[in-house]
Amino acid sequence: MGKKIYLTSEIGSVEKGIEFIRKALEEKKIPSKKITKTLLTAEEVLAKLVANATDKESQISVEVGGLLGNVEINFKGKGEPFSAIDIEKQYLFEQSGEDANIALRNLMDRVLGDHLEIKNSGGYNVISIKAKKSNYSGLVCTLIALFLGIFAGYLMKIYLPGELAKAISTNLFVPIYTIFMNALKMIVAPLVFCSIAASIAKFGDLKALGRIAVRIIAAYLCTSVIAICVGFFTYQMMPIGDPSMAAAVSEEAAASTLAKGEGVVISIKDTLVGIVPSDIITPFQKSDMLQIIFMAVLVGITVSAISRKYPLAQEALSILDALTAKITTGLVTYIPLIVFVSMAKMMISMNLGSLVNVALWVPVIYIGDLIMIVIYLLILGIFGGLNPLMFLSKYYPAMFSAFTLASSNAALPSSIRQCNALGVSQKVYSFSLPMGATINMDGSCISLMISSLFFAKIFNIPVTTGVILSLFIATMVLSVGSPGVPGGNLVCIALLAPQIGVPAEAISLIMGLYPIVGMMQTCANVTGDAVVTTIVAKHEKLLDVAKFNS
Repeated sequence: MGKKIYLTSEIGSVEKGIEFIRKALEEKKIPSKKITKTLLTAEEVLAKLVANATDKESQISVEVGGLLGNVEINFKGKGEPFSAIDIEKQYLFEQSGEDANIALRNLMDRVLGDHLEIKNSGGYNVISIKAKKSNYSGLVCTLIALFLGIFAGYLMKIYLPGELAKAISTNLFVPIYTIFMNALKMIVAPLVFCSIAASIAKFGDLKALGRIAVRIIAAYLCTSVIAICVGFFTYQMMPIGDPSMAAAVSEEAAASTLAKGEGVVISIKDTLVGIVPSDIITPFQKSDMLQIIFMAVLVGITVSAISRKYPLAQEALSILDALTAKITTGLVTYIPLIVFVSMAKMMISMNLGSLVNVALWVPVIYIGDLIMIVIYLLILGIFGGLNPLMFLSKYYPAMFSAFTLASSNAALPSSIRQCNALGVSQKVYSFSLPMGATINMDGSCISLMISSLFFAKIFNIPVTTGVILSLFIATMVLSVGSPGVPGGNLVCIALLAPQIGVPAEAISLIMGLYPIVGMMQTCANVTGDAVVTTIVAKHEKLLDVAKFNS
């Protein structure tokens, strides 16, 4: 329960309200700097409520409270409506020069930001100021949604008639999930483009940028090599697979996935040639991230080169970057709902019998991914000289977001937010994270290697040195330039299997359980992105070490 006070609609009550808020925030252990900023806004809100009061006898309520670690100040008073813009105007000097007002607007953007919400309903102004936003509230909501989704889906699968459960999934869960993913696909390509282009455009020293880019890409390739080795040795420790399972292969079940992979060729040459697009529209239509990154780098370098003569070009990129980030932030607020419908949909559609047939395949891949995450933390400590536990304590919300969304691109906003919390400079993470979401697929490397060896044992394919080398090269290429289609990694397995003599239809054995594997491999993917980003930032002196250790 929060603390509440009622004030009269008189100017003298503003001071009383501010003192009440100050004491309440101090009791909740809010940092003094944050209290000062909050009181600055609260004072203007109270003054505006008093000034706009239509009935001087009416009362203004002020309540300080919150849930799950969040702290909010809520005001309610009868009066003429006003907006956040009116609050901002109160800070501006009417007679001052334009430069002073621009500086003040920038200050207000930092003070108010997304923390002030104002609405008018039934003649009452209702205002909310977020004094503290907990890092755990979103995580708790998502966890609750995860377990509720699994529970609800399981109950519907067990107790409802099959057709009814399928109808609920098809007509309710699938449309909600599809709408969200379509919205995410709509904004992710512009987000990646604007983030990278704006970051490069702001980089005055292009030589330093080139050095950072080379370090990031080299580190990503090195971790991919390690991941492939981890996948191989994990399978050697737990060589799962029974030849009797070959009889369960279903060509019909695998048909749709195989169709997606038609025309896709595993080729280093084609991957490199395909980086350069023939037009500027198609990469955005197909969400071809390698081509989008190429165009973003090209635009960023060009804008940086002409920024002295045309400074508005750099400003335009920054505005577009802020715009796409804001839209993405809005979408991310719906993640708990999407996690619920995703888990419920998965439980309803999953063939529970397949869980028995390939039960060991899932934990083996999970173990491989967990080993890789431990290796990341060791790399962070050895090559970055940083505390791995401190990294985990700040980055785990992004890891959980990646786990629940099972998409590196969908988890990108959360990764960016947590890298900022780690003290990584925007100059590094705005380039490295979108790049990593495309080419650094270490979790995918592990699942590709384990799945291929799993199939080889089922179909009695001898795993010779030549087979291992073929798997290694093909996995490396697929991890960098995986097909830009839904269920891309499953398609990669279908493309990889024939390289060692396994029929592509073998993927029907794992299709039902692949969403579960996809969750953990995405978690490993984004963790690797963040570790590389943090280490490179440290070596480039673009990491706030004090913030990292705080």
